[in-house]
Amino acid sequence: FCPRPSMGRARRATCLAPWVVGLIVFLSLIVLAVCIGLTVHYVRHNQRKTYNYYSTLSFTSDKLYADFGREASKNFTEMSQRLESMVRNAFYKSSLKGEFVKSHVIKFSQEQQGVLAHMLLICRFRATEDPETVNYIIQRVLHEKLRDAVGPPKVDPESVEIKKINKTETDSYLNNCCGTRRSSPTGQSVRIVGGTPVQEGEWPWQASLQWDGMHRCGAALINASWLVSAAHCFSMYKDHTRWTVSFGVTLRPAKMIRGLRRIIVHENYKYMSHDYDISLAELSSPVPYTNIAHRVCLPDASYEFRPGAEMFVTGFGAVHNDGVTQNHLRQAEVTLIDNRICNEPQSYNGAVTPRMLCAGFLKGKRDACQGDSGGPLVSADARDIWYLAGIVSWGEGCALPNKPGVYTRVTAFRDWITARTGI
Repeated sequence: FCPRPSMGRARRATCLAPWVVGLIVFLSLIVLAVCIGLTVHYVRHNQRKTYNYYSTLSFTSDKLYADFGREASKNFTEMSQRLESMVRNAFYKSSLKGEFVKSHVIKFSQEQQGVLAHMLLICRFRATEDPETVNYIIQRVLHEKLRDAVGPPKVDPESVEIKKINKTETDSYLNNCCGTRRSSPTGQSVRIVGGTPVQEGEWPWQASLQWDGMHRCGAALINASWLVSAAHCFSMYKDHTRWTVSFGVTLRPAKMIRGLRRIIVHENYKYMSHDYDISLAELSSPVPYTNIAHRVCLPDASYEFRPGAEMFVTGFGAVHNDGVTQNHLRQAEVTLIDNRICNEPQSYNGAVTPRMLCAGFLKGKRDACQGDSGGPLVSADARDIWYLAGIVSWGEGCALPNKPGVYTRVTAFRDWITARTGI
């Protein structure tokens, strides 16, 4: 190549011989090929693959199995937290600290000499690792490091067994646990009043109650055959044969549809009253648990949701007062408010009973609205398991100052739910 001389003082042009140009191009191509090869090798070598395991671990405890064997109970949560912490610490004290993702207790079963914890383990290893070697390393780490675990409970490290499972099996196990979700909140403060739609699988217990095919109320799935909703949803619409239930984040099309076998309204509920605003609806046939639809956890009657706790309310209701139903499910993050504050004269002036709770903002930021009635108000525990705290019941307007949403307090009716459904 002969560079063109500048317009100023004349210079002698320097020309490169063709063979030199060819050599430069050849060497450049070699360098480029080496760089690409190294990049591909690095990406392949460091690409991570998820490994899912079904694991069992024997332990003994001073607590009776009946105290913690019931899913979603306070003692179940505490025992699960302790065991998950032991497993997490075992990995963190080993060379696999960076590979461990999480452990999750799914159930307990009783043995002659103690109790067996059934849990899921999730790890991420380089895609080039041999699966058999990975399995061996994980089991060896748990056998060795769990010896240092400080109880209670007292675990038996040698009892640990693991079995590799695929993602479909993992999802199936998680979906059969109450209160689990496939995705997390976006982190943005979205709202039902003027908010944005949510993703499929975020709130899999949400259902739509439809009268003659038209959405009327929300509901929450509490097991494969039962929904919990508000009593006032059925005040004027009592014929169960005209009700249908849809699941999924859109009303049209729905992911799954069921009819109703029967409706149970609380016997103390009086029309035009807000107290005892709770009902149960039995589905015409059970719902198979999937990523799209499975149950929320019911809290014990003694479970305490403390003022200031962050919660989520979901529904297909209007985005403003006297608005229309939305086809896509929406969510709102709200804060639990002390009943004493809600009962002050500028708010609801004593109308909030012990069987109700308030959630929202005194400034009126976000709220449920018409069409959200009967829908779930949920709160997560330390394990990120979601519990049904309230049922959308009533409120003055939507998102007005000093008028937060009022919900039926589920813990006040926990024993009633058990008496009617056996759950």
